[in-house]
Amino acid sequence: MIFSIVDIETTGRTPKDHKVIEIAIIKHDGIKELDRYETFVNPEEKINPFISRLTGINQNHVADAPKFYEIAKDIVEFTKDTVFVAHNISFDYGVIKREFRRLGFDYRRNHLCTVQTSKILLPGYDSYGLKNITKSLGIELKTHHRAMSDTEATADLFKILFEKDGENKLDKFIKKEIDPKSLHEKFDIDSFEQLKNKIGIYRLYNDQGQLIYIGKSIHIRKRVEQHLRNNKTKKGLEMREEIVRMDAEETGSELLALLIESKEIKENQPKYNRAQRRNQFTHGLYKYEDENGYINLIIQKVSNTGTPEMLFSGMTVAKRTLEYYVEQHSLCLKLTHLHDTKGECFNRSLKKCHGACVGEEGPNSYNERVIKVLNELKFDQESFLIVDKGRNKKEYSFVWMEEGNLRGYGFILRYLLKRNPKNFKKNLVTLDNNKDYQSIIRAQLNSNEKLEIIPL
Repeated sequence: MIFSIVDIETTGRTPKDHKVIEIAIIKHDGIKELDRYETFVNPEEKINPFISRLTGINQNHVADAPKFYEIAKDIVEFTKDTVFVAHNISFDYGVIKREFRRLGFDYRRNHLCTVQTSKILLPGYDSYGLKNITKSLGIELKTHHRAMSDTEATADLFKILFEKDGENKLDKFIKKEIDPKSLHEKFDIDSFEQLKNKIGIYRLYNDQGQLIYIGKSIHIRKRVEQHLRNNKTKKGLEMREEIVRMDAEETGSELLALLIESKEIKENQPKYNRAQRRNQFTHGLYKYEDENGYINLIIQKVSNTGTPEMLFSGMTVAKRTLEYYVEQHSLCLKLTHLHDTKGECFNRSLKKCHGACVGEEGPNSYNERVIKVLNELKFDQESFLIVDKGRNKKEYSFVWMEEGNLRGYGFILRYLLKRNPKNFKKNLVTLDNNKDYQSIIRAQLNSNEKLEIIPL
């Protein structure tokens, strides 16, 4: 396996607008250098003054240099059949791909990030920036922020990583690129390239422009890529072959992503969300009174009989939620069906259960705590905001609960919310209150300690 270790310098600090002004590539086999390539590049625009101070590269250096389209063929041929390696792959590889897209060429190589790989193979360092990690490892970095100097230092770091990984030859750290030939003939690669690894929802469309799937993820791009690689299930393969384009909506908040996903699935009924339309919440928390007068709580699959107190997306989250309430309110593991026993429950032996399982605590006392839990699940008559991260550092996301019922969600500038919490109403997107949304909110409140509650 051959690797192309790459570093570039660019015109400015806005990623989408970066133009290459210098590129250096060292072809490497993991043990030794095989070849190298470097050149200044005329970006056909002015270099940001900050970049000139940082790199020492000014307009005079690039004035007579070749333009990117003039070296594009050289880069393609030099890196052919190699793995693209860079320190912070998302920057260097991303900029190179965008430069090629401007020329109408789809440049893609399997790739490896030495930052991410170093964090795993060389743990324990305070910083993995190129300047700091090379200094820590005793690697010479001659002129930081010059392409060949940074490439040489990255190559020395790469040798250490290659040796550290031994016979594996870094294979598990190599990110395999998607092959467009395995996808629909009209697949829009640009719509995929524009996705970011942010929290939010994504939508997949077929060649008729029909919405065929809606999903949520805390890493949108990675999740969509999984769909594009999925050939392990019949449904996954069928959907992959239909996908032509996609878009995404960042939320910054997993809670909002879950609510919006649920809302849009109900409104749009995408064909590949059939299971979620029917069974987005597969399990429920049910109650019943036993022959001794104790209120039992039990997790069961959702059916047409009985009304659950709370809905869950699966058994794992349902069990975790119930365990939380058992712990908080000293409920009995036997009477919540978390411990199948004929005698006392396990928590009784730890003195965390008051003995309802063996009749030492009467039903009236025990049921009071169960009813308290059930009231908590219904939010009682509380009015409050649930505040979380927004789509950027200047805003918050929020969910509004009024007298125990969901009213809606939205985004608000941080300073406006801090000035007066009631400012949120100007940015409200209304939602109908239903048990699905209530279950999503309750599950998130139980699992996400970073959510902030502001009473109203």
